[in-house]
Amino acid sequence: MVVSYIYRPFRCVDGCSDCCIYRQYFPSVEYGKTGVLLLPHEKLRIENCAKRDGTEIKILPRIGLSDECRNDGPDRIIMYQLMGKETDGNTCPFLDIESDKKAPNGGYPCKIYEERPLACQAYPVSHCTKNQNPVLDTRCKFCKVNVDSPEKYSLIKELAALKKIKGLSRISTTARVWRYATHIGEKKDRKKFLPEGWVLQDM
Repeated sequence: MVVSYIYRPFRCVDGCSDCCIYRQYFPSVEYGKTGVLLLPHEKLRIENCAKRDGTEIKILPRIGLSDECRNDGPDRIIMYQLMGKETDGNTCPFLDIESDKKAPNGGYPCKIYEERPLACQAYPVSHCTKNQNPVLDTRCKFCKVNVDSPEKYSLIKELAALKKIKGLSRISTTARVWRYATHIGEKKDRKKFLPEGWVLQDM
């Protein structure tokens, strides 16, 4: 039996800008808060956007690889991250919270919406299962309301962006993986943080 769905297009909940404001600890609080994922080819473009708009940004490494048994960091960086502008790691520097402008949903607008990173284009899809079913970020207000069946959502553009990210960030099975600890987050958590810098991941 074939089940047909009436696809509901994804749209941000009215007035919501949460995904552009709140950053999370990943993979655990010790690593500090992460920023918006940037692939290497996006880094220069985002830096140029900031320079053009006079926006102060901070980009840190995120994931690095090394082929040899070295203990001082990766040979190459395959992912970067655009950090939030607040001391607690929150609020994207390109989120326009100063002007009276509004996004189509009534939330704060993105200053670089047409040039936003692939990670932003893919949201709220976080990853896909082995069966290629989309897994949605449960922190997204839209997903909280429509949590029943991800396959009912029209997420063609989001899934296309995720596919690009996966295709451009493949990790060799022989590579050693390094993660960058940001040492950024809530004041109450700072005693738990690793020092800022590269941490070799257990594989």
